[in-house]
Amino acid sequence: MRKTLITALVAGAAVYALPASAQNVNSAVPSASMTIQTNIPGYCSALAAQGPNDVVDLGSLTGATGQLVDNFGQNAVKTLASDYYCNAPSKVKIEVEPLKSTDVSTVSDSSSFTNRVDYTALVNWGNEALEVASTEPTGFKEFDVGQATIGEMKLTLSDPRVDGAHNLRPVAGEYAGKVTLTISLN
Repeated sequence: MRKTLITALVAGAAVYALPASAQNVNSAVPSASMTIQTNIPGYCSALAAQGPNDVVDLGSLTGATGQLVDNFGQNAVKTLASDYYCNAPSKVKIEVEPLKSTDVSTVSDSSSFTNRVDYTALVNWGNEALEVASTEPTGFKEFDVGQATIGEMKLTLSDPRVDGAHNLRPVAGEYAGKVTLTISLN
């Protein structure tokens, strides 16, 4: 009898020791699922490099004999931004105007002299290399940058040249040209 009583006590204690979830199978825990969303607008950082009075002095364009040099002597590379970025696809428009004499508008001996010097402008931005010559028929080129881009933005001016068929000499005086860079989101 003693053995039967101990067995009954152990069985009774086991029933009370069951977890609450096992005792109440029908109680469900309520749950819900929600979709969370937002919108990130396209953005390009400010290109605060240059104002209308910013001048890049390229030094002398001719050597000792008055002939055009092969490369610009100084300041041919200018950092426009150290970490420029657009967080979406963008369009880069580069307009290039040739260097023209500000002193001489008409050259009387156009078979020997010129008042125009052409060049190439290269904009490096992250992994993008965007190149435009001042001889571009439209005066500009547009480039599609198909993804978010970040990186240093540099302008490099190179390849000074005059009308190659005549190997013209530039007339003396001041010269001015212009590079305009416009960046917009696609």
